[in-house]
Amino acid sequence: MFKTIDIWRGIYSSHQRCLEAVQRLGLTLRGKDNALAPDDYLQLLQYRLKTAKAEKKAEVERRIAALAARKVKPVEPEPPAEPVLNTPAQQNNGKPAFLHLLEQLADWATSKAMIFLTLVGALMIQVHHVAQLVNNISESDNLLLGYVFGSVSELTALMLTVHQARKSMLIVFAFIQCWINILYYCHLPALTVKLTLSALIAFVIYAYSELYTATQQEKFANAPH
Repeated sequence: MFKTIDIWRGIYSSHQRCLEAVQRLGLTLRGKDNALAPDDYLQLLQYRLKTAKAEKKAEVERRIAALAARKVKPVEPEPPAEPVLNTPAQQNNGKPAFLHLLEQLADWATSKAMIFLTLVGALMIQVHHVAQLVNNISESDNLLLGYVFGSVSELTALMLTVHQARKSMLIVFAFIQCWINILYYCHLPALTVKLTLSALIAFVIYAYSELYTATQQEKFANAPH
């Protein structure tokens, strides 16, 4: 059996990413140590080989070859030469507690949940910027309507990211966001702000239409004939 806590180093950037790959492949983790059977481990390596580069790719190839030759064994921590006291500084299989804590923080910082929360936080700032622009440029539009406008526009950015829209659309949206920040921090003519907001809502409508069309095409392609 191969413990994921031991095998992720050298082929993944964190233990969390290794676990996510295992989940995507539908592999079975066994026991409290989250171990993989040899066949499952080989499937994980073959999956990683498709995207690995440079040193990681070479390491994946080496492990696949070793598995094929039945020479690879699960990596187990070596027992200490002398008895070691179980002190707070030396825990977790002989690893310093501080280093173990740093690895846990790295796993959490690279998780999907953390990436999603960071993106949402950035979008909330943009919602405020758009809301203030709408409120300042139009006498008939209050701040509440501005926040609705901003929320809809930034939700578009979130949907484009989640649904993996075309890279060109993401680049266009990034330029729009940059320009909105310039309008927020700089005093430019009101006509420029109005044109930008008009273009933004038009792009939002286009983006959602594009996502809806792509979703319907995917459903049709996957439907049984």
